[in-house]
Amino acid sequence: MAAVAPARRRKRRSVPIGRMLLLGFFLVFVLWPLYWMFNTSIKPSDDYLTVPPVWFPTEPTLVHYKAALFAYRGLDGLINSLIISLSATVLSALLGTLMAYSLARYNTGGQHLSFWVLSQRFLPPIGIVLPVFLIYRGVGLYDTHIGLIIAYTVFT
Repeated sequence: MAAVAPARRRKRRSVPIGRMLLLGFFLVFVLWPLYWMFNTSIKPSDDYLTVPPVWFPTEPTLVHYKAALFAYRGLDGLINSLIISLSATVLSALLGTLMAYSLARYNTGGQHLSFWVLSQRFLPPIGIVLPVFLIYRGVGLYDTHIGLIIAYTVFT
């Protein structure tokens, strides 16, 4: 019969109280501006700059969100941003996957093609803004969704 060793007890690590207090202070420091922005956004207009400040609005309202989305055309901007960003993301992922596969699988373009593709990232985009603008204006892509999608796809 084999001898059985006694089960080891795990040591409970105690978290120093100072570390928890520091973490709590940091959390409040980081989250307080977010709370204040949200709180101010649901306050009526009369409660913005009252002294003493209103910590919890008595009559929360969503009128400011309604104004931002509809009166100031924020919903149009949000929809445009979603269309452009999703299109550029899908197109970049698709083209990047196909290019990476062809570079890894086939011996295309010589041995320096992959270095050439990566070296294009060294050129700062601000250096080619004027030529891209002039080309876009010439071919009618200036201020269009397609123009932005192409630019974001190329530069990412």
